[in-house]
Amino acid sequence: MKNEKKMQMLKMTFTVFLLSGVILSSGCISESVKKVEAIFDPSSVTLFQSEDYYILDASELTIPVVPSHDLNIYDESPDKYTEKLPGFELSTSYYYTEFFEGTEAAISVYAHNMGDSPVYIYQFGFKLKGQDEIVFHQAGVNVEPGEEERVGIISIDVPENVTQMQLEPFISLFVQTDSAKWHDYEDQEFEKINIDVSYKKDAQSPKYSTNPEQLFILVNEKIDPYDVQVRTMAAASAKKYPGQYNIYQLCRLFDDTKEKIQYISDPRGKDLWSTPGDTITVGAGDCDDYAILLASLIEAIGGTSRVYLTDTHAFAAAYIGNDTENIADAIGEYYGPVPIYYTTDEYGCWLMMDPTSSIYAGGLPGGTAPTENGWTFLNTSTVTVIDIAPQV
Repeated sequence: MKNEKKMQMLKMTFTVFLLSGVILSSGCISESVKKVEAIFDPSSVTLFQSEDYYILDASELTIPVVPSHDLNIYDESPDKYTEKLPGFELSTSYYYTEFFEGTEAAISVYAHNMGDSPVYIYQFGFKLKGQDEIVFHQAGVNVEPGEEERVGIISIDVPENVTQMQLEPFISLFVQTDSAKWHDYEDQEFEKINIDVSYKKDAQSPKYSTNPEQLFILVNEKIDPYDVQVRTMAAASAKKYPGQYNIYQLCRLFDDTKEKIQYISDPRGKDLWSTPGDTITVGAGDCDDYAILLASLIEAIGGTSRVYLTDTHAFAAAYIGNDTENIADAIGEYYGPVPIYYTTDEYGCWLMMDPTSSIYAGGLPGGTAPTENGWTFLNTSTVTVIDIAPQV
């Protein structure tokens, strides 16, 4: 109530608007792709019984390093302050994947500066109604007038036996005055948001197939880390965190792919698998195009990638070795404390990379759900794993 009165007073004397947050769920938006059997004529289905057409050479696997230097992800904070109230106009939007009871969920928060004064956001979070709990995270984001920026990602523990959660967003911010000094507006509350919660899922056991011949050839013929556009996009991302192939470069590749490539369906009646260069040129594609592009980008900066295909989805993954705790800590430094998901096989661990369905590198891919002991694929009879052979 105290904050509400404060805002009412400010509205009477300054141009200050707090627009309600727009909730945008980023659950898998891809249409169902054809089952992998349907890509070929019926006589070729027997090929799926013959696995391991290609076998990985463990000596060729590359692991992203975790740089020893501190990660500087925050913009420079203001250092000159004033009590003068400049006013501001700010709206927020929230991207999140499906919430499941008894698990950890994540929300990405964006701020759009609709006013005339620069805004610096130094903290954000949510009050969890009915739980007497506040979750918050440090930020450091400049939002210039007319611009929209991601403030950050925050994780939330979803309680058991609930069907909906009500969150009360808040952002702590400075606003710049005409004299180039900054006023601290502290915590500003936004309109409450309601998020539906799904029941916890049981682990499912689809059949796994590894590198069946025709699918292996089909996918690997599309992968092209040497394409000029692929190299250009990969280098632009990696240069943000220069040096040896590292985990921050992977995160940036994911973010840039999600930001620059838009989802569109294939032409009616045709399941089109585009080359990565074509996807960059068009600036759009469906889930298999994202998977092929991201796998090519990972390979272009020295990483090891693979592609997963289910009955209805496709996504990429990056090899991260066995030191998952160190990798998870680094991803947490980059995004904030978020749950990290990966698969494990005889070679080690593979980080999930699905920009069509997740909001960060290491988030759950489409067509999956968290479980009590990890995560599971949902509603698919087969999971086909396609390793990417080194390009020569």
